[in-house]
Amino acid sequence: MAELKDLVDKNKLLLYLLIIVAAFLTFSLAHQEPKVSIKPIKESKMTETEKLAKENHDLRDRLARLEPAVPVKIVTADEPSKAIETLPVIAVLSEGTRVPFETVYEDQSWARPDYEPYWHSKQGVWSKVPDRIHSSLHRLFVTPGTEGLWREVTYEAGIAEVADKIKLPVFDDKPENTITVVALQHQITDVVVLNNQVVLLGVPSRNGMQVLAVNKQELIKSVSGELTTLNNNQEYLFQMVTPDGYEVDYNNAVVNF
Repeated sequence: MAELKDLVDKNKLLLYLLIIVAAFLTFSLAHQEPKVSIKPIKESKMTETEKLAKENHDLRDRLARLEPAVPVKIVTADEPSKAIETLPVIAVLSEGTRVPFETVYEDQSWARPDYEPYWHSKQGVWSKVPDRIHSSLHRLFVTPGTEGLWREVTYEAGIAEVADKIKLPVFDDKPENTITVVALQHQITDVVVLNNQVVLLGVPSRNGMQVLAVNKQELIKSVSGELTTLNNNQEYLFQMVTPDGYEVDYNNAVVNF
């Protein structure tokens, strides 16, 4: 009986030890940060059919950006939204006020590009063929000096590659006072304002590009120097003309006051 009792006691002791070890291991595992091995999932290879389907989808998107869905005639109206009573250019030159301007950038050897990389269909917004044709008809681009609109004009005019070299001035510590004029293949020498007409006098040229900046406050002054309008928005007709008064190009711009 004594031997049996000793055997039972030993078994109990062994059981207690196993319980203690199990509890210790459980505690250790519960407080130990798990070591997780994350293996990158390999991309599934596309089948030839899937590749062709994706390529077809991409090409359809690019084609939709390039041209209308069906053959159609497009005529973009450049007429102002509000009727502007205009005078002959000669009258503006003789009766108007010459206003100061800054030549921000000039390159007389610049040649207008037939195509730019950022006009490619993969770039999206600038690839629309009707827009590109319309922009190519113009030598004059006018925009307020805000960063977003200025960048947009550089892409439209095809001068985005030099945009980083151009620092627009700030008149009266207000960026919104800056009116930016991009003149292509025309050397502007004078800016004359009369009422809502802004005449950019200069000489046409085969090459060359100018970026001018005008203080918009100068546009709302009459010959006597008094402010002519207090409207929030005012539409102006910008005319690029020759010394003889012949119009080469024009641009209708809304100036916010």
